Amino acid sequence: MGLRRFFSPNEMVNNQLSIDGEEYHHVANVMRCRPGDELEIVNGRGRLLHGRIASLKKSYLQVDVLGFEDFPMPPPRVIIAPSLTKGHAMNWLIEKLTEMGVDEIRPLLCERTDVSCSAAQLRRWEKIATQSLKVNRKYWLTRIFPPVSPAEIVVQAEKIPGRVLLDIDAKKKTGQVFPFPVVAVIGPPGDLSENEKEYFRENDFIPLLINDGILKTETAALAIAAILKND
Repeated sequence: MGLRRFFSPNEMVNNQLSIDGEEYHHVANVMRCRPGDELEIVNGRGRLLHGRIASLKKSYLQVDVLGFEDFPMPPPRVIIAPSLTKGHAMNWLIEKLTEMGVDEIRPLLCERTDVSCSAAQLRRWEKIATQSLKVNRKYWLTRIFPPVSPAEIVVQAEKIPGRVLLDIDAKKKTGQVFPFPVVAVIGPPGDLSENEKEYFRENDFIPLLINDGILKTETAALAIAAILKND
């Protein structure tokens, strides 16, 4: 079994790294790590460190860095653009998509989206992404963007060769090959409006059927992410 992995965005200084905040609580009080214990630390920006706990303070701990490795940021490959859903469902969706290691999440504000997003909610999603990084054994955080309109996601997708629109009325089914990177749009409960669907189709988003029944936004997002991640 490998070393336990933790997260710290802090920079290394003189071959030492500090862990503070909630992660300090997790290391010291939940996992009960002590000086001399070895661990891995990932910073979400491509760096993996191997260290040994040097000291435990009241609000932080110091780690002697024994070695580190930097991994280049991979080019975006799978981008999921789901409509915002209500609190718990959206948090759960962010958790699962980040655990799966999708490259980017770009939430959408559609005509039938009936929730909003605050700066605090965006910070919550980023925190969820850091926790997922300890699980999926990757080195770069999933990038999570503030919600945008369909018009904005179309502009953002101008240079993305693969464009998918999940649509229960689509003729094409999964199994076809898409160019990467690929962005997949998933509508809100109640579906995208016909005007929105037509707008996406006019901008080269390919309507795709992934199931013969209507799925919740979060279910559909995970399904298409799994399909694209395995292609």
